[in-house]
Formats: sequence, C-alpha cells, structure tokens
Amino acid sequence: MLIQIWTFGAGTAGVWRISAVNEAGGWKDRTTVEDMDLAVRASLKGWKFVYVGDLKVSFSVLMTFIKNITNEKSTKF
Repeated sequence: MLIQIWTFGAGTAGVWRISAVNEAGGWKDRTTVEDMDLAVRASLKGWKFVYVGDLKVSFSVLMTFIKNITNEKSTKF
C-alpha cells in the first residue's frame, strides 16, 4: 500500500493512498481549499474516509517516517 502524507496548516495532516489521489485526478492547486477539493473528487469516485481525532504523532516520528520513505524511493532507482 503506497501512501502520501501532506501536512496542512494548524498542525493537521492527511494520509492518502496514492491510488486514491491519482484516481481523483491528482492534487490541484487551482483553489484555496486543495485538500477539500481532492476529498470531494475522491468521494465522488467512491473512496471512503476515516477521521481519527484522538491520534497523536510526535513530529520526530513523522520526520523519521518521511526520511525512511525518501531513502526507500532513492535506493530503488
């Protein structure tokens, strides 16, 4: 399962399956609410969403995760 992580303002973040983003037409920067635009397009394609309001992740854990993904991608080519 491939995922993409975007961080939004105010300390929030979204985790998306790359296939959901691609099927919905990708990230469009033509609007001021890019995350909501993508969510609407993905939901129209049948993707479901889960909100986890009580999940807390340390910033260092997130950065380690991103570093590992980046290293993984760079060693595959």
